[in-house]
Amino acid sequence: MELSVQARYAVRHWMRGGGMARRRAAWLLAHEKDSSSAHAKWVDAALRRTLASAIARLPAYASLRGRLPAQDLAKFLREEVPVLDKSALRHGRDAYYPRAGRPLPWWALGKTSGTSGMPLEVFRSFDSVLWEQAFAYQHWAWAGQAAGDRQVVLRGDVVVPAAQTQGPFWVEDKLGRSLYVSTRHVCERHAAAIAAAIESYQGKMLRAYPSAAFELAKLTLAHGLPIRFKSVQTSSEGLHPLQRQTIEAAFGAQVFDLYGMAERVALGMECEHGRMHLNPFYSHVEILDDAGQPTDGLGQIVGTTLLNQVMPLLRYRLSDLGRWDPSPCPCGRNYPVIKVETGKLEDQVFDLDGNAISPSVITFAFKGVSGIAKSQVAQTAADQWELRLVPANDFNDACVQQLLANFSTLVSQRLNASIRLCSEIPNLPSGKFKWVVQEWGRARQDASSGEETHAL
Repeated sequence: MELSVQARYAVRHWMRGGGMARRRAAWLLAHEKDSSSAHAKWVDAALRRTLASAIARLPAYASLRGRLPAQDLAKFLREEVPVLDKSALRHGRDAYYPRAGRPLPWWALGKTSGTSGMPLEVFRSFDSVLWEQAFAYQHWAWAGQAAGDRQVVLRGDVVVPAAQTQGPFWVEDKLGRSLYVSTRHVCERHAAAIAAAIESYQGKMLRAYPSAAFELAKLTLAHGLPIRFKSVQTSSEGLHPLQRQTIEAAFGAQVFDLYGMAERVALGMECEHGRMHLNPFYSHVEILDDAGQPTDGLGQIVGTTLLNQVMPLLRYRLSDLGRWDPSPCPCGRNYPVIKVETGKLEDQVFDLDGNAISPSVITFAFKGVSGIAKSQVAQTAADQWELRLVPANDFNDACVQQLLANFSTLVSQRLNASIRLCSEIPNLPSGKFKWVVQEWGRARQDASSGEETHAL
């Protein structure tokens, strides 16, 4: 068993390039503070390669053959290439995929988790996989993680079967110097054993889904567990202020959030000053208003890949919103700064007047409320929210009343909210957890057994 596990991780490291990725990361780190013109020169050449590959490989862009200008490719892209959304990509394999959607054996397949209700696969070149790992190493370096430092990983990996009830709930990747812990087993019952394994391993950095790190942090604070890290890198989900505050307090470490997605059309990397930098060597990013025009205000994030020549995505619209932050960052890296709105458009929730409510605002309602082991906020109808709670040992009716009062005073008075008590709130199959969900218009799932309802 041990041999097969280490062989699996060895294949993963081989696929991600090892030393080759490290050398690319060193190049990225060396050029972070180059001038904007130097960055633009590199990006222009990469964008030209991307457009040429799209024209050659993807029928949707065949009409652009022979039309690429000698300069100002970004302007050409904006004016000549329409924005592409996920639905069009999913239903247009003949147009937007190479080989009509039939991958070659040596291409890597990237799959989204389907949190939006529309799972998707993207074909990736081996070269783009190497670059992806290089960007990871670059961000780890920002967080103080040097080559060879140990780390603990709390993400979607199926470390042990979900039904397993006896430890260990972790496995060591000896080549990668990482301890993979099962996200699906981070709970009251197994907290002490997991904490002991983490303490014994002495990992310097925690890499985790925000929701998984948050659960471990709450357990650490509640039980005084001996878990400490030098830094925490979160990614793959929105990181809410309450989560960041709890994680940093529990582990005595700064959180470095990373913004990315399976389509790999944008990469945001949080620096030591808490600013989210878009990596210009990764992709070409636009922020567009509702009319599809560039905006300095809040808009839709649209990205074009620069490094995946197998299946370039041109002007791919994400479900996220963002805005440019023009103020300089004290870190000195000459990367643009962006503020990304937490959560997806499809999971935006609204009050009775149709006003959007930020998930970050919702976190304030939970501050100071005891007795809650896990929670989820869902809009189930145009005029109804459901606050799903897994009660902790000290839960009582006062917790319910305080939470409902907080929603009224700290979130919005224009809400109809009820509370459902659940024995558990499951993660998605990917291991991620959606804390704020929009279910209005979707089929409601069966209520958990033994539920109770309290109205606001």
